[in-house]
Amino acid sequence: MKKKRNSRYILFLNNHYSAKDNEFYLALLKGQSTIAVDGGVRFFIKNKIIPDYLLGDFDSAPRIPKGLRDKTTVIAHPSHKDKTDSQLAVEMALENGASEIIICGAASIDEIDHTLGNVFLLELIADIASKSKRKVNAKLVHPRWEVFLAQNEAVAVTGRPDDYLSILPFSSGCRVEFSGLSYPAPKRALKVGDTISLRNQLAGSRARIKIRGKALVIKSDNR
Repeated sequence: MKKKRNSRYILFLNNHYSAKDNEFYLALLKGQSTIAVDGGVRFFIKNKIIPDYLLGDFDSAPRIPKGLRDKTTVIAHPSHKDKTDSQLAVEMALENGASEIIICGAASIDEIDHTLGNVFLLELIADIASKSKRKVNAKLVHPRWEVFLAQNEAVAVTGRPDDYLSILPFSSGCRVEFSGLSYPAPKRALKVGDTISLRNQLAGSRARIKIRGKALVIKSDNR
């Protein structure tokens, strides 16, 4: 079944999606092409939603209802491969012309390797976008935090007063300027591994950050 291409994609990776967070995730679906990545299909089964794509080697997926399988585009991959299902889903979205990619279920308590691999997908997306000379907004999202990669740009972050805002340098010589945060910006350039710019806090509902170099930006709730 061929799907109409969209510029906005949301991926649900294999993870546990709590019932109390269900409305948060459902609100993200509007206007998005949806990709159930292997076990991430549980979110769609639970909510009786047909994803646009079902992708993976299906080693972590439950038995897929025939009604769902027949109404979506299934992209099966072998279990022995040199990329994770998450990376394959990201690459498919980019090949389809994605200008926005939201990744849900990226952090796992038990699988730190997959968690870090999913964080580094943000770098992969930025690299592919740069080579194709286009802008792709990508982020990892959770009901209590979001992570995105910023490179030589100014970005705005919104939240509630006292929410945490952390900046992790992804390149040496990274310089950071900002307004709307409780603590001043580092005066020196940052190197990879510096933690001086972790756990700042929003002074109000909006902060503006200017990055010269490359850095991960993490906004998390303080509650």
